[in-house]
Amino acid sequence: MTALDDALALTVIDRDDSTVTYTSTIDPVYTIGPKVHGGTAQMLVANAAHAAFCEWTDSAAPPLARATGTAPVPVALTSTYLSAPKPDEIELRARLVKRGRTVSVVDVDVVQDGRTMITTTAVFGMLDHGQPHRSVHTPLRDLPPDPPADAFFLDGSPMTEVIHMHPVLDFAIDPTTFAPAQPAEPGSGGEPVIRGWVRPKAGAAHLPFVTMVCDISPPVVMNLGIFGWAPTVTLSTYLRRIPAAGPADGPAPWLRFENSSIEVGQGMFESDHTVIDSTGVVVGQSRQLALIPAKTVDGPTRVT
Repeated sequence: MTALDDALALTVIDRDDSTVTYTSTIDPVYTIGPKVHGGTAQMLVANAAHAAFCEWTDSAAPPLARATGTAPVPVALTSTYLSAPKPDEIELRARLVKRGRTVSVVDVDVVQDGRTMITTTAVFGMLDHGQPHRSVHTPLRDLPPDPPADAFFLDGSPMTEVIHMHPVLDFAIDPTTFAPAQPAEPGSGGEPVIRGWVRPKAGAAHLPFVTMVCDISPPVVMNLGIFGWAPTVTLSTYLRRIPAAGPADGPAPWLRFENSSIEVGQGMFESDHTVIDSTGVVVGQSRQLALIPAKTVDGPTRVT
């Protein structure tokens, strides 16, 4: 069992023909500052939705973390964040909305202390396979499969005081796309685009991990000198493929991500993640609407 496997542990506390309720515990390692990481919360939701769907369909399919692409899985998840859960026990209440031959739908509510914190609709279908009909070249594919020595690594950096997930994942950012890691210059800043690499410290980069990675980047508004917690209003994630595996006796290959925005407003901004595996194919995508942090500084704060 890896630390990520432990995070995905579920206990059934109630079930009937159309609903299943689980409990799970969110470890403090999955927090950004004091708040639970939104992508981790959605990862737990995807896992609960899949477990419930397999119960309803009497499926012998393996858990989502062991999915092979031969049975339906959550391919699209849309979550609305009503409040931020604490790193503590939660309930995941899954309800079957539709069971179809091609597409099925499951709703999941995250409940804590009697309050609904996150509500999600998960759409089930088959993952993509084979060669894409067309795949547009983007700067993300220009990143090398492994981070170079001059990448900005989370381990050992001051950002571990805010991003607490370094015990469970390796994380590196392309410093040319991360203004806080660049030498301070008067009036310096950057575009709202951040690229980098991520992989689990142990185990495979499975579908739950891809769900987490689709919200892994620091807020792109940091490149504009806007810092602080950027609360997610809504997050839609698309799981496209299972990442390519690495050697059985070595670490998982790095996934590469790009996070970008084309409209940073006064109160909200959109944030789009694209995640590719070591072969360069898209394994996950997401779009979220988030609130602008309250703190703005004159020029980017340095984290080196």
